[in-house]
Amino acid sequence: MAKHIGIVGITSEGTSLCYKTICSEASKIMGLNHHPEISLHNRSFHKFIGPFNKKDWRALAELINDSIKKLDSCGADFAIIPANSVHFAFDDIKRISPIPVLSIVEIAAKECKQKNFKKVGILGVGMTMSGGLFNESLEKYHLIPVTPNQHEQKIVNDTIYNEIVPAKTAKDTPQKIIKVINSLKKQGCDAVILGCTELPLVISEENSPLPFIDTTRLLARKALEYALEK
Repeated sequence: MAKHIGIVGITSEGTSLCYKTICSEASKIMGLNHHPEISLHNRSFHKFIGPFNKKDWRALAELINDSIKKLDSCGADFAIIPANSVHFAFDDIKRISPIPVLSIVEIAAKECKQKNFKKVGILGVGMTMSGGLFNESLEKYHLIPVTPNQHEQKIVNDTIYNEIVPAKTAKDTPQKIIKVINSLKKQGCDAVILGCTELPLVISEENSPLPFIDTTRLLARKALEYALEK
């Protein structure tokens, strides 16, 4: 029997992409129309914004753990959180969670190592970039993290919050992110981490100037692997 997957939703766009990926990838492995049992709890996104902006990681962890408790009561064997920035609270989340929780940050860093990347650009919301969310995990694998400059960080942050998260993308939305990736490429980066679960909605293998880690779909695949482990 596959393990029951619990998904803590943060934004609707990132959460739905992760959920759809689990189901589509499962069909390739388990057979048509097959996937592990999945439960999802998605609190209103605005609830997370206050604690996040205040960097109150304990309060943020408690909100997320409330969702995890609901998933646990539904029978989930473990949980995933398809959102990068809230992983600033991961240590507190893991400490108080009643079930195992997979870290999107650690999974992404390990994938960079396995792909033999050396210098990795970080894209995400402002705090993900300026706060060094991925730095410790990447440096543990002897990888060099690089962030865009302040002006570029603002462009990426505003594009995520004002266009991608509310599903108001325009024709030029991908180009704003691509321009920043090109800047990271000029700095010697050999890959980028799409450290926001909505970025894969506008960045693809066809338009990206660099190889990238799609944290949303990667988390989904690792969750599926974990669910199918015997």
